[in-house]
Amino acid sequence: MNRIKIFKILSPFFFLLAWYAVAAIVAAPLILPFPHQVIKRLFELAVTVTFWKAFAFTFLRVIISFLISLILGFFLGLIAADSKAFSAFIDFPLELNRATPVIALILPALFWFTSDIVPVFVSVLMCLPIIITSAEKGFEKTPENLEKIFKAKSRSFTGIKAFLHIRLPSATPALLSGAESAFGLSWKVVAAGEVLSIPRYASGSLMQLAQVHLETCDVLAITLALVLISWLLESAFRKISSKNDKKTL
Repeated sequence: MNRIKIFKILSPFFFLLAWYAVAAIVAAPLILPFPHQVIKRLFELAVTVTFWKAFAFTFLRVIISFLISLILGFFLGLIAADSKAFSAFIDFPLELNRATPVIALILPALFWFTSDIVPVFVSVLMCLPIIITSAEKGFEKTPENLEKIFKAKSRSFTGIKAFLHIRLPSATPALLSGAESAFGLSWKVVAAGEVLSIPRYASGSLMQLAQVHLETCDVLAITLALVLISWLLESAFRKISSKNDKKTL
């Protein structure tokens, strides 16, 4: 086992011990409970229907917002790659979007939409620039891509056929990279949107309710569940992406 792997294994244990040390120094479960108390509470919550129903709705919002971002971003990025004028036109709103804090989008959205839609709307706004930029980068007419297109045209390989067999495979690595980043971000944004908009069924609503009742252990347990589920799904997405990357090479 090399040195890098050893440090990777030691890292979680170090931060776990640090958590125990800080919790012992604070000596106030209301401020910072011990890790084992949080894990125990997580198991207690995990056997309730309310817990899984809340997370099911959060997952649904993540998937809906991600798919909307992916479809819109794909087509807008493709147009931007083929039209420098359109690329220049959307550059300002994309830069503005990137510079805007999530909270600045959530609060106005509370006036415009229902509590169920706010997390989806904000997630789409935050993830869309990532997909558009990735799609534009993937579809842009680089010398390498232009050469492939020229060879295809010389063999009467044009239209949708050329797009599906040449441009799309060339853009796939960039698209997958952007989709991976957007998928991870969508979890964070949806959860933040739920905490503030408080839909009837949502993991963020559970966190907000626990915070109001000063149940720190519950807040950390739900947060831990969000982190674990997000990490597992992102890891699965990354594996699928890496397999597709190998196929396109």
